[in-house]
Amino acid sequence: MKPLSGQTILITGITDKSSLALTIAKECQKQGATLVCSGLGLTESHKNLSENSIIYLQKTYADFQEAVKDELGDNILTLPLDVSLQSNIDQFVENLKNKGIRLNAFLHSIAMDKTIRKGKVKPIMEVNREEFMDTMNVTAFSFLVLTQSLYNASLFSKNASLLALSYLGAEKLVSHPYKNVGVAKAALERIAKELALELGKSDGIQVNVLRFSPFTGSKAGSAIEGLTEAVAVCNELSPLGNARPQDLAEEVAYLFRPSNRVTGEIRHIDGGYHIRG
Repeated sequence: MKPLSGQTILITGITDKSSLALTIAKECQKQGATLVCSGLGLTESHKNLSENSIIYLQKTYADFQEAVKDELGDNILTLPLDVSLQSNIDQFVENLKNKGIRLNAFLHSIAMDKTIRKGKVKPIMEVNREEFMDTMNVTAFSFLVLTQSLYNASLFSKNASLLALSYLGAEKLVSHPYKNVGVAKAALERIAKELALELGKSDGIQVNVLRFSPFTGSKAGSAIEGLTEAVAVCNELSPLGNARPQDLAEEVAYLFRPSNRVTGEIRHIDGGYHIRG
């Protein structure tokens, strides 16, 4: 029997074929999991949008569906999810409940920072309230509110496993700009620790965070100023060189296996770069 046979896993944050979340989904599927995948798209909860916003959401969701179909197959349940809208989260959870889905695991791979534009990162002294709160809402609070909503709808099985993707920039001032989103990732990691304590005590649910090597292969990574140079530097300084997307995927799949007793961890999948001074 495959390690994840009988496990139903929610994978969020797939944008296109370059997404780390998609590599993770493929590995979980390979190990026997049944997948549910969500992507940003136009929903009934979106009101008074500009024409450009509508086109963007439609295109984003089409890219997501194409990636899932081509890489995972036609039988994967896909649903639109905009974590900035509580009404959409409620509808998403209701859809899962109506389909009789019960989750054994959940991957949070969602982040957004409007202070990163066209390869430039705005200095923290120039970040305004709206930019800060939007980034915190989507990057950090979304993990908490999705967990709350799924839990309150009784959609988690006992001893489920929750994982969020982060980065070393949540803790340290890394060699490339990771300013506003780094603050949000720090909050994400702190939320995960609180959830690990509360949900572990109440339901045996594990909650962990994985920090991956700098990576330019995804749409998000390619947008960050100085990241290309950081990839080269980290690969040189890491004892094992930079980790690969497949390394991350295999670690996620391991932590999603039933009966693990690992929780509250901030794990590094980065070839050991984090031990450098």
